[in-house]
Amino acid sequence: MQALRQNKMQRYALKADSITADHVRLDFHASVLADIYQGHINLAAWQRQLNSDIHADIKQLLSNKALFNYRVVISPEEVEQWLKKEWTDTTCKALIQDIHQLTAMFADLFELEKVGLRLELVNKTVCPYFHVDKVIGRLVTTYFGPTTEWLPETNTNRDALEQREYSSIMRDEAELQHATVGDVMLFKGESWPDRGVESIVHRSPECPSHQRRLLLTLDML
Repeated sequence: MQALRQNKMQRYALKADSITADHVRLDFHASVLADIYQGHINLAAWQRQLNSDIHADIKQLLSNKALFNYRVVISPEEVEQWLKKEWTDTTCKALIQDIHQLTAMFADLFELEKVGLRLELVNKTVCPYFHVDKVIGRLVTTYFGPTTEWLPETNTNRDALEQREYSSIMRDEAELQHATVGDVMLFKGESWPDRGVESIVHRSPECPSHQRRLLLTLDML
């Protein structure tokens, strides 16, 4: 991991216009995701807007599908054909291409042959409590609906987290952070080797039964 980190840090230079708060890096460029290799960073987020073609595909998908939950171990090269087989009643070309591109970027960043992919359309709050991920690294993006909520380190009570005192983990509700639809968030998990920082604390947003959320996550295996 150390050699890989050094290699990636050389390939992806830090951008001068990126915003750092605590252990978080935010930027409007995809290259910000490589900043997760920085020892003090536990969240790197590419802030982006989905284009009109992707929005149109999402609208079509929501009209054709009620709910779904896909979990698969897959290579980037297999993603497009796999989704086309799952979505035989819809085209969603732009959305499928975007999912493929994110999978390819994630696999390239960590030099993975396969990733753990989860794609779900839900009408419930999946992870309502603040937590850290028990993985090496995880990419999360919301295509539709409520988005991931996370805490800056200054707003995190780590003692309460360890004791599972969920109501006390967030110090100040006014400082709760939200992703926006389309943002690509890359978390450093608890299993990241030689972590120089604690994993980011986050939770799923509230999603009542009359509302739906389309979410993609990618895990290092």
